[in-house]
Amino acid sequence: MPTKRQLIPDILLMVGFAFWAIAQASFGEPDQKKAPQYKVTETEIQLPGVTISRVTSEIRLDAVACLESGILEYVVCKPNTFEHEAIFTTTAKPELVHAALLLIGVEANPQRPGLAELWFEKALKQESSRVSVEVEWKEKGKLKRVPLASLLRKREEVEPGIDPEEKKNLKVEEAWVFAGSFIHQNPETGEREYAGNQSGILVGIWPNPSTVIQYGISEGNPYEGKNLGMEIREDRVPKIGTKVKLVFSRFTQAAEKSKETTKSKLKKSK
Repeated sequence: MPTKRQLIPDILLMVGFAFWAIAQASFGEPDQKKAPQYKVTETEIQLPGVTISRVTSEIRLDAVACLESGILEYVVCKPNTFEHEAIFTTTAKPELVHAALLLIGVEANPQRPGLAELWFEKALKQESSRVSVEVEWKEKGKLKRVPLASLLRKREEVEPGIDPEEKKNLKVEEAWVFAGSFIHQNPETGEREYAGNQSGILVGIWPNPSTVIQYGISEGNPYEGKNLGMEIREDRVPKIGTKVKLVFSRFTQAAEKSKETTKSKLKKSK
């Protein structure tokens, strides 16, 4: 029986699993003949490669660090796709991450081809679509958990006369938005497919309509100027090959947790 602590009601379970059923029946990968197994307990929903907590409404999946420095267009992708311009790879299917985000109550804010700037203008205003993304891994025996944005750095040039080290402190805003990719018809097979499964982009910076989670602020094309786009913050990113957990949650929930943590620390200090 569901407990009072559980935050995912049955209606959201129905919405999420309905999407998943449609995904498998209508636009699953061509070689899929039957839906993968899933399990629902009082505390968790387990999809292949994706686990959702019914208590905290957090989505967790395994990933591996694939890049330690360089310009970024994407952040999380499937193996053998964009490892040269992303930080992590994961074998979790983008369509299942989409379903998981629906399960925790996040609403999709789709990108439209050719209308990227218009999307950026409104992306962060739709609060119900914003997502918190964190990264968790072990380093020197200690468990670290940091915002994904803290591993990135803007490629803005520092004004003359300012210490170049200041560039390292240019904060990247937590501006992740559930864009939701889209469904398209394969012109060769006629199959309806989830675009994120085909492109392999789970979390992106450069606007791409197939991306599941998109950075909600336009940073420009990094190949058109030294002060455009974003790059890896080398002093913070885990080493190549490091196994990590990616943790997704509703942005408003993350903010509330942060406030509660701050309040708790203040009480202890008194």
